Amino acid sequence: MAQEDDAPWNEAAIGLDDLAQSIRLICLTPKLSVPTEPEQFCDALSYVDRVPAEAIPGISKEIWEGISRWEPRVVLDRVDVAQAGFAYFTASIYWRPRSDVLAELQRTDVDLMRVA
Repeated sequence: MAQEDDAPWNEAAIGLDDLAQSIRLICLTPKLSVPTEPEQFCDALSYVDRVPAEAIPGISKEIWEGISRWEPRVVLDRVDVAQAGFAYFTASIYWRPRSDVLAELQRTDVDLMRVA
């Protein structure tokens, strides 16, 4: 199983880095934040201040639905969310590109922190 490093935010991403960057953007961009596409992305960050018993399944569901709907180039295997500190969660997203001949499972880790 491959784990890719974060692609630099200030450079164009290509190949698997482009897909991993898209996954991170979907996870970290709240719905209603893009006026031309108000339903795009997901509301995973809205769960950050909740208790883990509520936050973990809510974040998992939001990420799964967001990526499934807005990134058709990948197939999701699973989303694992863990508490990393007070009001701080991480998500490991296991996926593979739809057209990948090798179908090697990929993982993208996302630190979910509310930016205030």
